Amino acid sequence: MRQLSKTELKRLQEYIAKTHPHTVDLVFLLQNLDDAVNVGALFRVADACGAREMILVGDTPAPPHPGISLTARGCERRVAWQHVQGIEEAAATLKFEGYHLVALELTADAQIYTEYPYPDKVCLVLGSEGAGVWPKTLRLCDGTVFIPMYGKGPSLNVHVAAAVIAYHILAGRATR
Repeated sequence: MRQLSKTELKRLQEYIAKTHPHTVDLVFLLQNLDDAVNVGALFRVADACGAREMILVGDTPAPPHPGISLTARGCERRVAWQHVQGIEEAAATLKFEGYHLVALELTADAQIYTEYPYPDKVCLVLGSEGAGVWPKTLRLCDGTVFIPMYGKGPSLNVHVAAAVIAYHILAGRATR
């Protein structure tokens, strides 16, 4: 076994784009994440799954930031992003643009992420690892999803959880 060359990797990416077209308009909304390293990792996830934009809300660190640059590895320069102070403003704009806001959070009515009926335009709402998605933000969302945990830990790291759900959304739409 050998790793692909840069040319071979580019050809593979072109092949994937032709055979598995991107059919979901995906946006990430980060509400008050406090760890710049997680924000950087989320930029990598957003880039990898072809997200249209990252919306950083409140006190979420924004580029340029050394912690973001460390983990984003340049993705913060490729993925469009904006910083918005208030969650209400961000949610209203997204809904006006036709996005369905889906929070990753444990709530009484949350669905397992594999069973949620994701539409063509999805905004995945992510909260800080400590406080989660705020109740006032949850009221602005169209639905909530969760990842079942089979071990003793209550959750995955926010960027890992976002990657799991984002790729499920992309794969689920591609097979319909």
